[in-house]
Amino acid sequence: MRENRTLIRGDNLEEMRKFPDACVDLIATDPPFNSKRDYFVPYRDAHGKQPDALVKAFTDTWAWGDAAEETAEQLIVKEGGQIGAAIQGLQHFLNETPMMAYLVMMAARIVEMHRLLKYTGSLYLHCDPSASHYLKIILDAVFGPQNFRNEIVWKRRLDTHNLSTSHMGRNHDVIFYYAKSSKTPYHIQYTPYDPEYIKSHYKYDDAKGKYRLLPCTNESGGNKPYAFMGVTRAWRFSEKTMNEMYKSNLLVQLRDGGPFYYKKYVSEAKGVPLQDIWADIAPVRGNDSSGYPTQKPIPLYKRIIAASSNSGDLVLDPFCGCGTTLVAAEELKREWIGIDLTYLAIGVVKGQIEKFFPQLRNSVTITGTPENAERALALAKSDPRGFEEWAVTHVLKFKSNPKKGADGGIDGSYTFPIGKVKGRQAYGKMAAQVKGGTWTLGQIRDFRTAMQNVKADLGVFVVTREPTRGMLDEVRRAGTYQIEAGGFTISVPCLQIYQIQDYFRGVLPQLPFGERGLL
Repeated sequence: MRENRTLIRGDNLEEMRKFPDACVDLIATDPPFNSKRDYFVPYRDAHGKQPDALVKAFTDTWAWGDAAEETAEQLIVKEGGQIGAAIQGLQHFLNETPMMAYLVMMAARIVEMHRLLKYTGSLYLHCDPSASHYLKIILDAVFGPQNFRNEIVWKRRLDTHNLSTSHMGRNHDVIFYYAKSSKTPYHIQYTPYDPEYIKSHYKYDDAKGKYRLLPCTNESGGNKPYAFMGVTRAWRFSEKTMNEMYKSNLLVQLRDGGPFYYKKYVSEAKGVPLQDIWADIAPVRGNDSSGYPTQKPIPLYKRIIAASSNSGDLVLDPFCGCGTTLVAAEELKREWIGIDLTYLAIGVVKGQIEKFFPQLRNSVTITGTPENAERALALAKSDPRGFEEWAVTHVLKFKSNPKKGADGGIDGSYTFPIGKVKGRQAYGKMAAQVKGGTWTLGQIRDFRTAMQNVKADLGVFVVTREPTRGMLDEVRRAGTYQIEAGGFTISVPCLQIYQIQDYFRGVLPQLPFGERGLL
């Protein structure tokens, strides 16, 4: 079983299959919605004032193909039962469409989520109206309709002027809440009273604040004036408690011989028990934003986690994105595991955890990324783009270049402070290029030209094979770069070749100081 605070880079279906049965207390996740869109992360250099760039985060577009066909067959033949019948019925209705491909992908993962949950576990699945009606069929088939608890409607924006000439404004997401069994616990949550409710119900004031009067009687309930007044329900207290309340001026008799009322103060009221329409949680703003597309507010997932888990429970998010569920779980003292397919997302999650919990900087375990040179070389061969993303974002900790295929030889960049120039903080720029296969002297020269074009002061050329003498000579011709830091002058090469094998030997590139420290 994975340990607490683990991020797993990989296909969540394959990764969840590695987990033992009934090991997770709560799954709260926000998967793709089948929105037929590509999503991009706005990226602004941490040190500079450059305009935002857009880095592609994930594609939420689906197509029917061999993989979908194979997964559907497994669900129908291997899983069978209600989920097999549901997939057959949906396929008969939807045919081999992108929606069916999306539903097959989700169904296989929902089956695994159900297996992972303890008998007392819960699932909260975030979606939108484009596919929620189909997803509920799948959830009913896997969890059983008797274990459906709520269809929560979350209003995404509290103030909106969403205008369309063809339909009403679309301003809500759906969150399905399912229990694993009738033994699944639920902790009632409360929301504050509406000011108008307080005004109309809490009509009295004294030194302790605003209060309302509620009828009460002793435990026997035999107070005849209640029947006379038509009161059908009264709060019952013991004789001792009522005597203490009376001495404390918490009991009131509006007329002699009449019933007793007790004072219930606003400050003592828990609020309104949580309902299934949530219109009180604002979208992500300010410091909470990671810039990740589709990011949800942390209070939204704190509410979910508080309602359906206890301190120390294990929370899983198999589509962890930028890590909202994981941040919320950490705040509420739950253990957590997150899974995502992209290196970019894993890097964003780690950054979010470190931003909100600096003390955990070295406490997050990342798996699914190359742990040795052999695995790194295998990744370079099987997935060149994934190798590039990993090398740029995880090894160098640069930002990935969004303009893939037309980048002029720049795969990543990083901005670093160089001190005051004319009284203002100035910055230098580093550029990187990654070559997972063969490379030539000409490509080194092309990279030097690309550095000049983007006005980069320093360059790192990441490779998997040793350079030739001619390549090293070309690097030396680029010269050195000097920077003042802490009263010292640091000299680093303007261009360096960095062999990825050195990363696993503990040898890091020679880069200047920045907010991250010396790499």
